[in-house]
Amino acid sequence: MNRRNKACEPEPVGGLGFVLALALTLTLAGVALAVLALDWNELWWLLLPMLVGDALLVYFVWAAPSRLGYQVGMSGLRIRTFAGTREVKRGNVKAARKVSYRLGIRLYGTELPGYNVGRFRNKLGTVQAFVRAKRGPGVLLELTSDEKLLINPCDPERCLEPLGIELKEATS
Repeated sequence: MNRRNKACEPEPVGGLGFVLALALTLTLAGVALAVLALDWNELWWLLLPMLVGDALLVYFVWAAPSRLGYQVGMSGLRIRTFAGTREVKRGNVKAARKVSYRLGIRLYGTELPGYNVGRFRNKLGTVQAFVRAKRGPGVLLELTSDEKLLINPCDPERCLEPLGIELKEATS
């Protein structure tokens, strides 16, 4: 399952502007805190942890979208996220269909520009989403456990072809 296929990469979504705005906001907050500090000699105890935390937050917001991806092999589909991977065995997929989705209400998970991973409730029902865009074309995988997974590869047919899963058109 180590094969990387460009057709399986999620649709790209811009998010660099958000990362830059976040970094600028956090920097300005640090400067404002420094100006308001009463004891300049003790300022570094306050600023150092804040700057490290800010840097980690900016890194997460910047790096998370690039970690999201899909790898397909003969045995199944591997979904990569920032926190780890999820394996979907070929035999566990009942059906796959093209859909036009809108994420809807987030029940839990992470929503960042270009990184939407978690459980959402929308017109498709309750779905476990691994997508970059909040809306658009995608693929709904219905599993034998009655769970629904939503992914958005660049080319769904070529991406799911190695699995031997027939991709149906949406009926609704």
